[in-house]
Amino acid sequence: MNVLHSLVKLAAIPYGVFFRERRPGLIILGYHRVGGGTRSDIDVPTAEFTKQMSYLRKHYTVVSMDAVVNRSVREDLSTRSDVVVVTFDDGYREVYDAAFPVLQEYRIPATVYLATRYIEAQEPLDFGSLARASCRPRPLTWVQVREMVESGLITAGAHTHGHADLSHLPAGLVRNELERSRELIADRVGSNPQHFAYPWGRLTPSVRRTVGEYFRTAVRGGCGKNPFGTFDPLALWRRPIQQSDASWLFRLKLKSYLDGEEHMRTLATRLRGPWIQSEPV
Repeated sequence: MNVLHSLVKLAAIPYGVFFRERRPGLIILGYHRVGGGTRSDIDVPTAEFTKQMSYLRKHYTVVSMDAVVNRSVREDLSTRSDVVVVTFDDGYREVYDAAFPVLQEYRIPATVYLATRYIEAQEPLDFGSLARASCRPRPLTWVQVREMVESGLITAGAHTHGHADLSHLPAGLVRNELERSRELIADRVGSNPQHFAYPWGRLTPSVRRTVGEYFRTAVRGGCGKNPFGTFDPLALWRRPIQQSDASWLFRLKLKSYLDGEEHMRTLATRLRGPWIQSEPV
């Protein structure tokens, strides 16, 4: 299956040669699992993740999501070349076990967006393709989340309470998902979360407005850069980093050569069926 994912990426490169975003901006990398030992494309091997963090430390300015909302810091960043933010979705146990030690080694800050129901109840994550998995991944514990936050490297963000697709919910349930996740993180971690990730990467204008009442930034699905001076802090593009992103593809993705990947993925889905749609976001 990862061969198909790689072919999609290769098909996107010609588009990137001509139409890639050349303006300096904010590159937000989206990870899910690290070192889970599965063949899922959202599960990046620890050795590959280590290479990627080493590359970022050597070649890019890496900042926290908090820096994005700090006006003086943001104005300073906008005078530079591309700036990178590292993020993780859902709250997999491997973020603590495998990714956190690497982030500590290279002193790279990151934001972890938490689906709080699973952490609170300590239920295995079961949405999307995970519902069919023979061994469902475990979530982080609140103790692990607090330890990572107390390190000064990790910021806890919200990803709703139950990983609900907000674009399909009535307004009242959207607020319930946002409020419950925000309250749990504030109570269990000790600070109100300022950052949010839309489950499945989906939003509507009304969902965006509601999210803006609770959070200062929000990240969406897709594959793009956020040019300085033009981006919407409540609809920030991310670049998903996957198992099929070998070292050279990872570097091309950073340089915007794979910004057509989602378009190619949609075409491939129509031709071959929904072989990629059910992965969590």
